[in-house]
Amino acid sequence: MIKKSLFFCCILFGFTTWAKSPDLSQMSAEEKELTGINKLSDDELNALNAWLKNEQLKINQTIRERQAGFESRREGQRRTIRARLEKSYADKLGSTYYELDNGQIWKRTSNGSIFLKKDGRQLITIEPAMMGSWKMQGDGNRSVKVKRIK
Repeated sequence: MIKKSLFFCCILFGFTTWAKSPDLSQMSAEEKELTGINKLSDDELNALNAWLKNEQLKINQTIRERQAGFESRREGQRRTIRARLEKSYADKLGSTYYELDNGQIWKRTSNGSIFLKKDGRQLITIEPAMMGSWKMQGDGNRSVKVKRIK
């Protein structure tokens, strides 16, 4: 089993390293004339080759990061949510759910409680926290970790 896993890892790694930048010396005379590369001096060709190799290294790095699960987060993807709490309820297993006026449903994932008004709807804040988690805060200074369900 270990040998098979190692074999597949080697194959996967091999495919990512096969993507190499194009070598301008492999171009035919016709291709050089069509692209205009034949008009470049040796220094300009070397600079172009270096640039192509550098760009290919960046592409390969991005591919490796995506395959490893380290995609960079887009700006604005995780931002503070302010909404009105329509209702909160608990299921038979004791999990607490919060339904917001924007249609989202959040589940409490940590112990503790937040201050909620008894008379109905109130404004709550859900903020991004560390390691991809979220925290919900009511009127008081207490907060609980939550996870979005819907």
